[in-house]
Amino acid sequence: MSTIYGVAPSPFVRKVMLAHAHKEMSYDYKHTLPSSDDSEFRQMSPLGKVPAYKSDAGTGFSDSSVIVAYLERISTNNALYPENAEQYAVALWLEEYADTKMMEVTGALYFQRIVGPKFFGNEVDQQRVTDLVDNLIPPVLDFIESKLKDDGWLVGNTLSIADLSVGSNLVNLLHADFNIDAQRWPKLVAYNQGFLALDIVKAQIATEVALFNSAS
Repeated sequence: MSTIYGVAPSPFVRKVMLAHAHKEMSYDYKHTLPSSDDSEFRQMSPLGKVPAYKSDAGTGFSDSSVIVAYLERISTNNALYPENAEQYAVALWLEEYADTKMMEVTGALYFQRIVGPKFFGNEVDQQRVTDLVDNLIPPVLDFIESKLKDDGWLVGNTLSIADLSVGSNLVNLLHADFNIDAQRWPKLVAYNQGFLALDIVKAQIATEVALFNSAS
């Protein structure tokens, strides 16, 4: 069986776990902190980043986008990448945006309010939080709002890699107690509610909350 190495509340590990759940693919999970010196982990992730992955065949590699693309190659069940070339390109672009620019700001707030205090004993930098909430996160949410339709998913009519990538960021904001203003981002609020209501997402959040509680 394949193995995911990482920490469930990591947004990139979350993305990979959700992809497995959506595609109904089983896996083993090995709790592994970023930069771990575990030799097996380092063989798959020489940079020390999570998630890392070992396939059924024993091949090791890392990076959430690489892992999900690999899953799609070995299983056609519940495809995450659109067949239409235009939609495929948009889905990949939104994945990249979510994994970089969006993660830069949602991940920072998530770290300030949750990860830093719970796992590293850090004090919250209120000035940094205020800057994130008031200045840095809103333009990113403006962009996502502009890409949303009145209902449904980001690309096409089914859940795609774009949704898992953007949605993983929205879970960051959920944990960090960020309020998505319904007047400014009405489509995003509806989209967020729909994403968080998915059974696979509810199960993932429950797993993460249990880990937070164990760290308290």
